[in-house]
Amino acid sequence: MNRGFYLPVKNEYAVAIDIGTTKIVTLIGRIKKNNVLEVIGYGLAGCKGIKKGIVIDLNDATKSILNSIEAAEKATKMFVDAAYIGVTGKHISIINNSSEININNPNKVVRKQDLERLLSKANRINISSQHEVIHTLIKQFTVDDEKGIVDPVGLATERLGVELLVIYGSSTLIKNTVNSVKNTNIEIEDVILEALASSEAVLTPEEKNSGVVLLDIGGGTTDVAIYKDKKMVFTYCLPVGGDLITNDISIGLNIPFSKAEDIKKKFANVDYNFYESLNNVNMGDIKIDRNKATLNIKLYTIVDSRVKELLQLIKEKIESYGFMYSVPCGLVITGGVSQMKGLKTMANSIFNLPVRIGAPIDTEGPSEVVNDPIYSTSVGLLRYAFQLKKFSSVEQFEEKNASLRSRFRDFISRILKS
Repeated sequence: MNRGFYLPVKNEYAVAIDIGTTKIVTLIGRIKKNNVLEVIGYGLAGCKGIKKGIVIDLNDATKSILNSIEAAEKATKMFVDAAYIGVTGKHISIINNSSEININNPNKVVRKQDLERLLSKANRINISSQHEVIHTLIKQFTVDDEKGIVDPVGLATERLGVELLVIYGSSTLIKNTVNSVKNTNIEIEDVILEALASSEAVLTPEEKNSGVVLLDIGGGTTDVAIYKDKKMVFTYCLPVGGDLITNDISIGLNIPFSKAEDIKKKFANVDYNFYESLNNVNMGDIKIDRNKATLNIKLYTIVDSRVKELLQLIKEKIESYGFMYSVPCGLVITGGVSQMKGLKTMANSIFNLPVRIGAPIDTEGPSEVVNDPIYSTSVGLLRYAFQLKKFSSVEQFEEKNASLRSRFRDFISRILKS
C-alpha cells in the first residue's frame, strides 16, 4: 500500500500506538466538546519481535507496528506521521522523591514562581545513567507539614513541600521500543507508561479519589497501578500474562502453542461452577486419548492453578507496600485475560475486595474497540495524549517542569538521530 496517497492526520486528532506482546493497536481519535474521546479509526495487527514488553527482534517488531499503522490509515484515509507510544516491562521502576523550600516573600503567600522553584528542585532526581525518567507525578503538596494539599498557590506558609512519584526505566530498552517505531518513519510525540494509560481509560474519578487497584493483564505482562486521592501512588509490571496460561495449556494437553491459544480464548475459565457443565463443552478437534470430561477437567485445573498463582503474586506485592487496606473501591481488571469467565469471582475471593471488569469509559467509536478491554491501553494512550497536548492543569494532569521535559525530549532526540 502506498501510504503517500492519504492526507496527513489533522491537528485536532492524535495517534496512539499500543505495542503489546501479542498485538499492536494503532488508534486515531479526537476529544469532542463534551470531553468524550472519539476513536475514528484503528488498526490491529499480530505482534512478533516483542516479549514481555521488550523488543527482542527489531525487524519483526517494526513490521508488526507498520502493519497496524497501515490498517489504521486505511480505515481513516489519513497518513500517520507522528504518534504517542506506550512502554511497559519489568525494567520499569519507581521512587518517591520529596523536596521542600522556604517561602521568603514578606506575606508568606505561595506564588506561582515559588511552585516552579519547588518543582525544579524536586525534579533533580539521582538515578543512574543507564536509566531514564519517563514521568514525574505529583502525589501531594505540603504547607507547614500539613499534607494533602492539591494546589498551594495563594496559601500562606513558612515552608512548601511536594511529594513526587518518579517513574523511570532502562534507557536502552526504551530506545529499542522507540527505534522499532522510528523505523516506520513515525515521529515520537511522547512516551507514556502503559499502566498510566490503562488507568486513564477505565478508572472513574471516584475510584481514583477513594482508592483503587488497576490490573491490566495482557499477553506478556500484568501492569499494576494504585490510585489514592486522585493520584497514582504505586505502579509495578509483573512480567507474566496470558501467554503463560497458554504455555501451560500447550504443555499440559500436548498441543501446539497456537492451538492452545485458541483453546484458551474459547474455553479457558476459572468458574467455580464449571464442573456442573463440563459434559456440555466441546473443545473441537483436539486429538488426544481422553474422554471429553477428563480433558475439560484437565484444562480447568491448568488454568485455575495458573490464574490463582498470578493473582496471589500481585496480592503479595501490593501487601508488601502496605496498600491493601487503603483501596475501598477494590480492583478494576482489564486487558485480554479480564474476559476469562469466573475471573471476577476468583479475584474477589483472593483479595477480599470489590472487583469489576473494566472497559474504556467516556469513549465513542467502533463498538469492537470501545466495549472491549483488550483496547483499554490504546484508548488510554490516546486520552493521555490529549492531556499532554493541553499540559496545563496541575490538579488533573502530570506535572513536568521545563527542565525535566527538555531532558526527556533531548533523550528522544538523541535516539532519533542515532
